[in-house]
Amino acid sequence: MKRVLKIYSPYVFGILMGVPIIFGLIYGYGPETFDAGEVIGYSSMIVAMALIFVAVKNHRDKVNNGVISFGESMRIGLAISAIGGLAWGLYNFIFVTWIMPDFNEQYLAHVEGLEIGTPAFEEKFEALMNGSDSFMYTPIGGTILMFVTVFLIGVVISVISSLVLKSSEHTTPA
Repeated sequence: MKRVLKIYSPYVFGILMGVPIIFGLIYGYGPETFDAGEVIGYSSMIVAMALIFVAVKNHRDKVNNGVISFGESMRIGLAISAIGGLAWGLYNFIFVTWIMPDFNEQYLAHVEGLEIGTPAFEEKFEALMNGSDSFMYTPIGGTILMFVTVFLIGVVISVISSLVLKSSEHTTPA
């Protein structure tokens, strides 16, 4: 399993950290890029987590002579999911801490169609930041949320990959 993680982890990390950073460097960071940024972000997550299927298949075919159990396949998938979650969480932390520290304000204004500094905006922002789920809007809370988001996508892809690629322990490869 270490071999497959050494091969695929850099790709997962690179996709999840690199694609959004490159997008931001090309198009900038601001409300005008939020919608496209969401598409880029979720697409990056899905593409990176799709590598789970490739990694499991590669491990099954090249290391295990065409045989892999559901459990071994899930271990590989969950490890890659965790690495992906760490990468996306790290990107989120860097983004909201250093790249765009006013992201919460700008995103709320964008989504609600409000202008920052108006009484309506201030009221909504205050409610958001002091609400029961305000932890989610802190750098640590957002990082945890982003880790969980990518990890859960990876879990789903891991289950599907494991079901599709598993083979009976007693089956000999063709």
